[in-house]
Amino acid sequence: MSRAIIWDFDETLARRSGRWSDTLVEVMNLEAPGHSWAASSFVPGLTSGFPWHEWERPHPELSDPDRWWESLRPVLRGALDQAGVSHSVAESASKRFRAEYLRLDRWSVFADTRPALERLRRGGWRHAILSNHCPELPDLVRGLGLAEYFDVVLTSAAIGFEKPHPEAFACVMRELGSPESAWMVGDSAEADIDGARRAGIPGILVRRPAPGFDYAPDLAVAVDMIERAPNIG
Repeated sequence: MSRAIIWDFDETLARRSGRWSDTLVEVMNLEAPGHSWAASSFVPGLTSGFPWHEWERPHPELSDPDRWWESLRPVLRGALDQAGVSHSVAESASKRFRAEYLRLDRWSVFADTRPALERLRRGGWRHAILSNHCPELPDLVRGLGLAEYFDVVLTSAAIGFEKPHPEAFACVMRELGSPESAWMVGDSAEADIDGARRAGIPGILVRRPAPGFDYAPDLAVAVDMIERAPNIG
């Protein structure tokens, strides 16, 4: 039986310190040293405008990396403007954001990630990543030393569909060769687990519990649950 695990990336396998709002602070540190803005100042302006905020709408027009990032510049500028940053600084910071966000030294792999991937691989499971993420996700996976574990790495920026859109899950299943058994593991109840469920794929929510979902506090427990599940071959 062919078997595969589909993993989310951010906050499941790895994380970037501070994510989007803290990255804006880091950019402001470069553009306006000594400023007084905190990450919380930028959060209100980051609650809409990203492709995953309108996941119902496919966005194949953003499959070019430069075009994807360019589509976010108004969102980033808006978050800075809303916090009171001058227009000229906001414009300059929005251009600088991409390089700062992708700095590898700001990313870290969770301690339980590699042991979980190794354990399942020894058990005959293949691994894939399906993430609502930026175009450079495959580069981040390589840079963090995780590429060897994965047969497939798909970012929504490249495929034009955001989880929980059913076509996002259809894409990764096709790339995996339609395995007979598959699981989704991720930290978002709606995007990862409910989306997978609607695509006919069982899932395990990790890191952040939510009512009504099978939950594992860490990846070791998630692996236990998968290995104990009936009819896995």
